[in-house]
Amino acid sequence: MNSAAPTTVYLSDYTPAAFMIEQSRLVFRLGFASTEVEATHQVQRNLGTSGPLELNFNDLEIISIKIDGKELDKNDFAAKDNLLVIRDIPDRFQITTSCRICPEGNTALEGLYKSRNILCTQCEAEGFRRITPSIDRPDVLTRYHVRIEAPKKEFPVLLCNGNLVDQGELEQGWHYAEWEDPFPKPTYLFALVAGPLNCLEDSFTTMSGRNVSLRFYVEGDDIEQCQFAMQSLKQAMQWDEQEWNREYDLDLYNVVAVRDFNMGAMENKSLNVFNTTYVLADESFATDFNFQLVRDIIGHEYFHNWSGNRVTLRDWFQLSLKEGFTVFREQEFSADMSSRGVRRIDAVSGLRNHQFSEDAGAMAHPVQPQCYQQIDNFYTATVYEKGAEVVRMLQTLLGHERFRQGVDLYFEMHDGKAVTINEFVNAMESASGHDLSQFMLWYSQAGTPVVHAEIDYLPDESVMELTLAQSCPITADGFDKKPFMIPVKTALFYENGEKVFIGPENPDIVLTLKETQQTYRFENVSRPAVPSLLRGFSAPVELHANLSEQQLALLLNHDDDPFVRWDSGQQLFVNRILAEMTARQDDAEVDEGLFLHERIRELISNRDIDHELLATLITLPSIDYLGCKMVKIDPTAIHDVRCNLRKGIAQYCRKDLQDRYDECAEINQGQNNAVEAGARVLRDQCLSYLGELNDPDAWNIISVQIADAQCMTDTLSAHGILMNTDHPDKDAYIEEFYERWKHQPEVVDKWFAMQAGATQPSTLQKIDELTNHPGFHWKNPNNVRALIGRLCHGNPVIFHSKDGSGYAFAAKWIEKLDPVNSSLSSNVARSFESWKNYRTDLAELMQDTLIEIKKINGLSSNVLEIVTNSLER
Repeated sequence: MNSAAPTTVYLSDYTPAAFMIEQSRLVFRLGFASTEVEATHQVQRNLGTSGPLELNFNDLEIISIKIDGKELDKNDFAAKDNLLVIRDIPDRFQITTSCRICPEGNTALEGLYKSRNILCTQCEAEGFRRITPSIDRPDVLTRYHVRIEAPKKEFPVLLCNGNLVDQGELEQGWHYAEWEDPFPKPTYLFALVAGPLNCLEDSFTTMSGRNVSLRFYVEGDDIEQCQFAMQSLKQAMQWDEQEWNREYDLDLYNVVAVRDFNMGAMENKSLNVFNTTYVLADESFATDFNFQLVRDIIGHEYFHNWSGNRVTLRDWFQLSLKEGFTVFREQEFSADMSSRGVRRIDAVSGLRNHQFSEDAGAMAHPVQPQCYQQIDNFYTATVYEKGAEVVRMLQTLLGHERFRQGVDLYFEMHDGKAVTINEFVNAMESASGHDLSQFMLWYSQAGTPVVHAEIDYLPDESVMELTLAQSCPITADGFDKKPFMIPVKTALFYENGEKVFIGPENPDIVLTLKETQQTYRFENVSRPAVPSLLRGFSAPVELHANLSEQQLALLLNHDDDPFVRWDSGQQLFVNRILAEMTARQDDAEVDEGLFLHERIRELISNRDIDHELLATLITLPSIDYLGCKMVKIDPTAIHDVRCNLRKGIAQYCRKDLQDRYDECAEINQGQNNAVEAGARVLRDQCLSYLGELNDPDAWNIISVQIADAQCMTDTLSAHGILMNTDHPDKDAYIEEFYERWKHQPEVVDKWFAMQAGATQPSTLQKIDELTNHPGFHWKNPNNVRALIGRLCHGNPVIFHSKDGSGYAFAAKWIEKLDPVNSSLSSNVARSFESWKNYRTDLAELMQDTLIEIKKINGLSSNVLEIVTNSLER
């Protein structure tokens, strides 16, 4: 039978915790098969509350419970549905619990678990209750003193939050370490790591002159592969001081990299735990993209020290308060470390590819959800990436200076507290004097607003009129939408590319759209002009401006805003692809598209454009984003038309593509620097076009790049393009890649992913075979994401095969993964949530698969929530 229906938690039902914890002391006696945990808490009732003490627990054996030193018998408490209830409790008391857990049997990778030869924790969101009975909610903060005892041979390194205050030897080969964190924190930020770890150590001097020890820990011989991560951490610490005036507050900052981890990384106070994928990097096996990810995620987790740790969450409905805000800070850091324009385009592309479809699916929710059953299901693009866009809009509306004043006020007022999104926005109102009550709809309403723009030139008055209208589709929650407050950053360009001066101090102006429709007048415009709208992607909306091909080409070539340049090109691509799809459906003729081909040739031939930006400008929209433009999504048809367009461009621009490829190849020396990385990304974009030609000349270029590869970017990009060609030596190249890199797990993940991403008829069969490969470990999250996740979320052509085989494969793995790790199974299940948006035959197959998944015995609450909502909303 299925699990009992999970309880729905509502934001409107929030009440403060009945008890607060003033101090906690934890004692661990570690072992893989059995770990004993004794927890002593100094507890006091919160004023104005009543009721029993309720402690959360999950999958642990309770040995004893004591109140003020007196042991309770079984009649003094009740334990049911993972809740320990103690009635007749004084208002102030000490409670001591002893329990036993089995880390090596904890395959959920939540709480305390075994990863290879180490023990580590993951407590966000509700993992602490798997370690010891606790008031496991984010608004209960306490100071921790932790003693760890363990066999020294198995666990020579013992780490926890805070500062190391004592360590020493014990009898029978055991030793201990005691850690004290002076800052109060919620349970989700608790961390412990123990095992045979090697250490890379450095230091950082803060702006006040304090010396902070920085230590990266990793198993085995990988310690030198942490050098780039260490450099990135020091860059992040310096940047946070310079840009946000935020200084680190302890004497020690530890980072541990583990192979088995459900998430990318976790910001536990002074003891970050990372997936090895986002720490280990050197030029032999990391791509340029890997280096960027390591830098950005190292920065993200460090920035949480203030935006998430020092000021934390009242409840999980406020998740975007720490994640959306910190993603924004991470994006700004990344922009300052590289190409600001390209990084902005990357962020927008990710939002469109993932979050827009989330808004259109069955699990659509606001940035601040109003209810949930399993909070794990709401670590989403909406909460993270759209949440970051909402923070960015605040900066756009208030101006950089007032926004920073608001942030400083927020940290000053709420340091050491658990707060809400409302308090963050209130700080912005106090600092700026703006009324942001309408702006709060961005947090409470789901959906992607659509902004329609119409322009009208009045020659007799030398006036350009711009009319903006907004609407928002009804989302799965069924609510009508009120008008949003939408900042539309705007500029005008004459047809010769000259920028029109329309602002009081500069040629750009921010229009604030508050009503369903508003008209704006720009005076002293001497002749018709083209509007550049949503500059910098000033709001997370869909823009319908109905610009002509010529007007879009003008912006593509002359706009000084990288996002608008890119977006204008994307619109040209979208228009062409949708026109070809319509023509195919109607069995009609369509022109050759030479206008677009010529614009691409002009771009490729333009040596004044930055390499990385140029590569971005000539990249076609993804299948996922194109699907959002269709009434009913047909992934195979989109793929076919998209490939046909790419092949047409490659034929038309072959010599130009070859020339740019050769130029960029000359720059490449295999070094990790901005100039070479930019050249490589353009080189590989040119090669991807040439690969569409699938002829011996293209095969030869691929072979030469593999043979002459000077870094992993050279190797992996060529292999990725190789996968979708008929190269006669393709299979041999794939096997050679594995044999060379089989001892490097992070590269093996890449090997799995490149095969799972191929759009060949044999791909699904190959993926199935790879699940039995000796390098694939199905309980390891990285392996599962690289192979099964890549199919379900990154290969729509094969996943949506018309015979339903992709859906059946996913369902089989949901059933296998779910009893072991529901975080992984629920991620696979999410690939079905937008089933109603697909063409009829695919939708019916997906619906049937969801019905079968729902019948699985003992289905986890995580998967059940996704499947039920997908079927019923």
